[in-house]
Amino acid sequence: LTPDGRTMIAELTGPTTPRALWRVDLDGTARPARLPGSARRPPAGRMVAPERYEYRAPDGMPLSGWLYTPRDAHAPNRTVVSFHGGPEGQERPSYSPLTQSLVAAGLTVFAPNVRGSGGFGRAFMTSDDGAARESSFEDVRTTVDELVTAGIAAPGRIGAHGWSYGGYLTLVALTRWPELFAAGATLAGMSDLRTFFAGTEPWMAAASVTEYGDPVADRDMLAAISPMSALDRVTAPLLLAHGDRDTNVPVAESVQAHQELVARGAPCELLLLPGEGHTVDR
Repeated sequence: LTPDGRTMIAELTGPTTPRALWRVDLDGTARPARLPGSARRPPAGRMVAPERYEYRAPDGMPLSGWLYTPRDAHAPNRTVVSFHGGPEGQERPSYSPLTQSLVAAGLTVFAPNVRGSGGFGRAFMTSDDGAARESSFEDVRTTVDELVTAGIAAPGRIGAHGWSYGGYLTLVALTRWPELFAAGATLAGMSDLRTFFAGTEPWMAAASVTEYGDPVADRDMLAAISPMSALDRVTAPLLLAHGDRDTNVPVAESVQAHQELVARGAPCELLLLPGEGHTVDR
């Protein structure tokens, strides 16, 4: 708020509007104060606002997500299931250049809030902690089944994508249900929770014990829920992307998965982003 109380500077954004600073006069008018950078964006006419989509898991747990449907799409369509990070994060209808680019290319995108996400109460957020994580993976299959049954996604033409924990969940999906996915892409995801604990920042390791388990006492459980232990089941083409200065999820998590998949002859590519950390800024 300006000293005279007549104007405020606000960050405004929306599903089809990149974050930008606006000068808002309290008489109701607004004008840009600082526009977003000149980075390439999808054509405005091809971006879409998402619709909230609700469904239920077989155990009765209510689930939801945001459905982005291309303007000229005919269902069932090629579809990308995009998993957020956290896992306590929450998918919201904010501007996503990646999602809108996929939509502009004609792909339907569904961004779910599977159990463990924030914003739906403590019981929902902690329902994937520790030993419960194994069963929480079923929300991935439930999501795909829902999209296919509802006539939204075309069977055999579904891809998985995720960042951070979402990247880990993408690898879980490709190893546990290889028949469901035609392609996968991960950004800064964990491939092995044991090496993640050994290589991440101390504060991150300490904060992750409640979420995943103790790296010593629960080592066998961590191995069982690590995609690295089942990479032989990956059949879909996979892109592993990672900032080469990431210390939250060490870049070695993608490098070791790529090395193992290449050794097995799997269709896999590694994209290292120079100078980037856990969040890609440039």
